[in-house]
Amino acid sequence: MAAEAQRSGSFPPYKAKFGGKIEGVFSLGGWDPNGPGMQDWFKRHVAFTGGKEPDRWASAATYAGLQALQQAIENVGEIDRAKIIQELKSGTFKTVAGELKLGKNRDEQAWLIGQWQGGEYYAVSPATRTGAKTPIIK
Repeated sequence: MAAEAQRSGSFPPYKAKFGGKIEGVFSLGGWDPNGPGMQDWFKRHVAFTGGKEPDRWASAATYAGLQALQQAIENVGEIDRAKIIQELKSGTFKTVAGELKLGKNRDEQAWLIGQWQGGEYYAVSPATRTGAKTPIIK
């Protein structure tokens, strides 16, 4: 996994390995560190892991997905898989990554591409999503 994380631009080992050379680099995924709940989630993650930063993509998206699952179970009020699945398909959920609505059984607004800008990995695509940064091309 360590070698994989060094090649995945949103992961801390990539930043650690390449340092200042990462400015302007694009990679998969992304996040909006200024989105609702993200700074709190980031701080809790660092505290829980003894000072290790999370990646700037999959961790927050996974956490948001688990928040949606929790809310779906609470909304249904019982452990009934069919009802929970239906709630996930039709509901809107408040998460650290913003409102999550699963269309076609997936997050249709998921961050696809990010870029390192000023020492932070920001989501740049989809550009229409709130929080997306404008890509910097030099």
